[in-house]
Amino acid sequence: MFRLFRSVLIVLIMPLLIAVVAAQPAAADSSPAVVQYEYQPIPTGGDGPGPTSGQGSGSTELAASGIPTLLIAAVVLALAGFGVAAWINRRRQGRGFELPRATVPLALSGAVLIAALSFGASGTTAAPGSKAPKGFLGIAPQEGFTADDTSRMAQGGVGAIRVPVSWDQVQPDGRGSFDWGLLDEAVRAGAVNNLPVLPVLYATPGWLANKTTTLPSSSSQLSAWREFVAAAVQRYGENGTFWDDPFWGEPAQIFSTKPPVREWQIWNEVNFHYFSNPVSARKYSKVLKSASSVIRANDPGADVMVSGLFGRPKGPKKKAVAAPTFIKQLGKYVKPKYIDSIALHPYSPNTGALERLIADYRKAADKAGYRRKPINVTEIGWGSGKPSRNAFLSGSQKKQAEQLTSALSFLIKKRKKYRIDSAYWFSWKDTDPKGENCTFCYSIGLFKYGEGLSPKKAWPAFVRLTGGRT
Repeated sequence: MFRLFRSVLIVLIMPLLIAVVAAQPAAADSSPAVVQYEYQPIPTGGDGPGPTSGQGSGSTELAASGIPTLLIAAVVLALAGFGVAAWINRRRQGRGFELPRATVPLALSGAVLIAALSFGASGTTAAPGSKAPKGFLGIAPQEGFTADDTSRMAQGGVGAIRVPVSWDQVQPDGRGSFDWGLLDEAVRAGAVNNLPVLPVLYATPGWLANKTTTLPSSSSQLSAWREFVAAAVQRYGENGTFWDDPFWGEPAQIFSTKPPVREWQIWNEVNFHYFSNPVSARKYSKVLKSASSVIRANDPGADVMVSGLFGRPKGPKKKAVAAPTFIKQLGKYVKPKYIDSIALHPYSPNTGALERLIADYRKAADKAGYRRKPINVTEIGWGSGKPSRNAFLSGSQKKQAEQLTSALSFLIKKRKKYRIDSAYWFSWKDTDPKGENCTFCYSIGLFKYGEGLSPKKAWPAFVRLTGGRT
């Protein structure tokens, strides 16, 4: 009898211990993060706000992986196998119940089962499908880049580069003067390798508002905003003056091709207080419509893209509104004629949550009147750092590469169903681990932080999808 109980305990405890150890979150990163992106779990009853408890943390990831349920299932299966083997053994040998010699194999099978099922439930096992269409996958760098970077991007099959353009930095001293130095460098570095740039116009300057997150709303603010947008289009658009400006002593810019800006994204994550405070679809509608009118007046062939919306941010409704909810609100104020596409930043714990978010956003956009407007995923990514209180840290370079493959393969395969035009991986390189950044930005790049370009495992995984060269 003692042998029986001992063996049963082995069958039950071995897989349990292995699963518990595997599920333990690692210590939080020690980087001085100043931005904690919190993910609101997707509600089960539609696209409204999620529950007020819980956040984008390790607990969310564990809940998404379904480990407790899998533990129970694995233990039940191990017990069932144990019971059947014991019964067969007793019937064949015609003697009383005794434990079969399959005890250890059963225990190991239970452990393997839990590990396999837990890994599968994390949403990182989707096999890569067909390669992305040319230009579908882009990059959203979080820092400046050079022609060496864009050369590597072009070789790797990157289709475009998303570049933040801070109004506050371009016009720090008021009306009448513009400092385009940083954007000039970005557009030039892209053009050298025939890579177009997608500018993101945002951040109200200090001479107009106390905070850069204050959306222009007064007549004077909106007037200054229109001047800024017009100046940007007149410089980098189809007939922009940038393409004829002197460059390093040459009489004119020297490019094998000219990739002018053909899309303009208006603000960044306007549904989240880190970029717009308070969050308001009504206030944003004035910013969007003003920019749209100016862009089309100065470059009729250019497209207007709605702000990339953070999928399900956590916080009170004045600071954080889920992307599906916000796009429906925007539909009340902005008619489809003002825009050419919508955008989403579907940061999620795993690919399963990503799919639900994309589906909810597409449904909400259709209801808002934007059925014919394609979705651009202008940011998506997972860091390779240690899991902490953030759902967007995968735990290792290998897991980051697996999650990249899973998520981007899904977007490629479902691009027609959800009308997805593009997807930009955030980001190109990791940032200084001693600097100040968002909690997952330190390790979200395809290349390591430092001089030169030292690829992480995610880079060849990305290139396999683009069909480029590493």
